[in-house]
Amino acid sequence: MLELAVAVLIVFAAAIYWYARLFPAGWGRMRTAVGLSTPQSTASKGCGGCSGCDRSGKGGCH
Repeated sequence: MLELAVAVLIVFAAAIYWYARLFPAGWGRMRTAVGLSTPQSTASKGCGGCSGCDRSGKGGCH
């Protein structure tokens, strides 16, 4: 009985590993859905990563 439980755990761990490797977007959504990670915001706030950002307050990137 113990061998069966260990085998099931190994198969389950392998399935999770390969699901995460083959479907990273789905894995991220699943982790967020069950509360294992926080949702990543894709919305840009201000200039974001723009290296030419106008910091004078008059407008975005140039």
